[in-house]
Amino acid sequence: MTSHIDTQIIDAIVELLDMDDGSSISPDTRIEDDLGLDSGLLLELFMALEERLPALEIDPSELRPEQFSTVQSLSALIASFMKEDVPA
Repeated sequence: MTSHIDTQIIDAIVELLDMDDGSSISPDTRIEDDLGLDSGLLLELFMALEERLPALEIDPSELRPEQFSTVQSLSALIASFMKEDVPA
């Protein structure tokens, strides 16, 4: 089952990369290696996620690359920054 956060991440990536759909993106998809997101695109992705998830407040000082190497790890990171409960 895909969580609300996973869905928002995939939708944001699809929009950011102008993809047809997110069917090729899985929890194990590597953000940089598989999708080609560099630091600039990652910043855009984080900003898009903050717009999509109003309870999300990302603290840039707490970001470490290993925390968002895959879609799954990015989802866990985003969940840790959520300020209130989100639907599963």
